[in-house]
Amino acid sequence: MKGYLPLLTTLLLTGCGNPTPLAQLPDGKCSQSQQLLVKDHISGQIDAIADQNWQKAYTFAAKSFQEVVSLERFTRIISEQYVLLITNKGYTFDSCEIENERLVQKITVIGANDDFRMTYRLSVENKQLGVVAAAVTDLSEDVAT
Repeated sequence: MKGYLPLLTTLLLTGCGNPTPLAQLPDGKCSQSQQLLVKDHISGQIDAIADQNWQKAYTFAAKSFQEVVSLERFTRIISEQYVLLITNKGYTFDSCEIENERLVQKITVIGANDDFRMTYRLSVENKQLGVVAAAVTDLSEDVAT
């Protein structure tokens, strides 16, 4: 059994040394592993918003966002300005880019009457993803650019 301990220790230390997909964020396209993390994060927030679970949705916001926007204000902003997320019929993920150490994910939200393009901006703070901003763009505006 003693002979296995150094091997196990080496394997554990080697596993801990692997950088996370969020360790370095050079400008350009997101890697596949970054895209998966971003999709999971945004999906978690949108699904919580659709369930009107404001506390849970708020946990997906970046800590820096939470420092300046209270849960009460966040709830008010979402329920007044982002009703399309509450009533969404689904969403799809489009391009993911890294710009100035922020992950920028474009999504299409399927609404009851119209579809909308949204751009999410996420930061990495203390090795954790967090939504710092989300903006809505009508698909017709997106096509015109």
